[in-house]
Order: sequence, then C-alpha cells, then structure tokens
Amino acid sequence: MKSTRVAATTVAALAVIAGLSGCGGDNDDDAASTSSTTTAPTTTTAAKLTGSSAAPLPPPSPTHPPAPAPATLDDVNCGAVTGGNGATADVIAFASDAGRPGCTEAFTVVADYLDVPRTGDAVAVDGWLCEPQPDTSVPHICVNQGLTIGLRGDAAPAAPPPPAPSPIRTVDPTKPPVTTTSNVPPEPPPTVEDVNCGPVTDAGGGSRTVIAVGTAAGRVGCTEAIDVATTYATTIAPSDAVTVDGWDCNAQPDADTPSVCAKDGLVIALRAN
Repeated sequence: MKSTRVAATTVAALAVIAGLSGCGGDNDDDAASTSSTTTAPTTTTAAKLTGSSAAPLPPPSPTHPPAPAPATLDDVNCGAVTGGNGATADVIAFASDAGRPGCTEAFTVVADYLDVPRTGDAVAVDGWLCEPQPDTSVPHICVNQGLTIGLRGDAAPAAPPPPAPSPIRTVDPTKPPVTTTSNVPPEPPPTVEDVNCGPVTDAGGGSRTVIAVGTAAGRVGCTEAIDVATTYATTIAPSDAVTVDGWDCNAQPDADTPSVCAKDGLVIALRAN
C-alpha cells in the first residue's frame, strides 16, 4: 500500500515537470498509466531529479593572448655607391640590439664620408664616427650610438694630394756664377746692457760691486754672478787666478774693475767701491 502511494506521488511530479502530458485522458487511462509506470521512476527519472545535470558545461572564458614577439631585424643592403677613389661598394645598414639605421641616412653619411679626401684616420661625419677597419669584406664603417653603417666593397675616400715638391734649380755650366753684393751693412746684434747685481764682501772685509756684463754671448744671471763672485772674493789663494764652478777668475790692472770672471763669452766684473 505504501509503495503504491509513493509511486503515485512520483508520477504526479513527473506529470507536472513534463507539462501535463496526460491531459484529456479519462480516469481509466490515468489508472493504467499509474500502474504501468510504478517502477520506472526509481531507476531513470528519479536520478535526473536528484543528480547533477548531464549537459556539457560551456567552455571557460578565453584569456588575453600573449603579446606577439617583436620582429627580428635583418641587415639591409641599401644599394651601391661610388667612392672618391673611383671604386664601388654596397651600403649596408646593419641590424643590432640598438636597431637599424635607415637607408636615407646611411646614404647621406656615406656620401659625406666618401666625398672628402681622407688620411685614413677616424673622422666625425654628420654625428657618426667613420673610419677604416681591418675587415677586408667591410673595410669602412660608420657608427653612432650602437648603430652601424658599413661599406661592403672597395669604395673609399680619395687620398689627399701629396705636398708640392720643392723647386729644383739647375746650374747652367755655360754661364758664370752670379755674385750678389750689397752696400748695406748687416744689422748689428742687439746691445745687451750691464746689470748691477749688488755688493759682496771680500776676504779682507772690503766691499765689491758685482756687475753682470752684457756681451755678444749674452749676460749671466745675477744669482749665478753673486755666487761666483762671493766664492772668488772670499777665497784665499796663492795667486789671483782661481777657477770657480767653471768660471776663470783673475785680477786685472784696472783700478775701477780690479777682478773679473769669464766663462763661454760671459763676464762677471767685481768693481771696487
């Protein structure tokens, strides 16, 4: 009796969920339907009511795709150019981590580099440093902030012209030599004046005035003149001739300048006071 009531309740619920599919039938049909479906809900329909839906879940929300990797730069052959030496080369814009120079700028820099005679040293051209290098395949490059322009070929700046040769004068053996004479006397050398360097005291307690004499060889400095004169005047020697630091000092028969020292044409005079 209990099983019949449970089955009837379950069938009623199924009828509601199915949209009252049995409407319009008579009581006998309902009874027949009830008796024929008594055991069916316990295996299939009841499982759908109590279990999770068997329908597939929608796909997960898509994530943002990763940013595309930057395109890899390649070297670019910008074309041929003719150097100041008459040879040709391809202008190459090299790719590097710093980027790649444009062909328009590459041609401008290369043209300004090739149009002027160069000595082979590094030279600044339009903000680029251009110079030859020992790479025979790319013998000339220009660099600027990590960018590189190369010349692949033999094009190069023209070499500077050599210096003009000195004129060569030949002697005609059939003509006598010409002697050039002048009645104008040569200009005399500039006059070097004497300088009073100050007094020194001799061995006897007397005073001497040291004069740096101006000669054709020049004039001794006062510091050296005082040192030599002091050593000579205070030295007691068996004769009046004494050598002091390479200077030959001696007495002379002159009442105003009784002693002098000479060296290499320079003269120090010791005048009496």
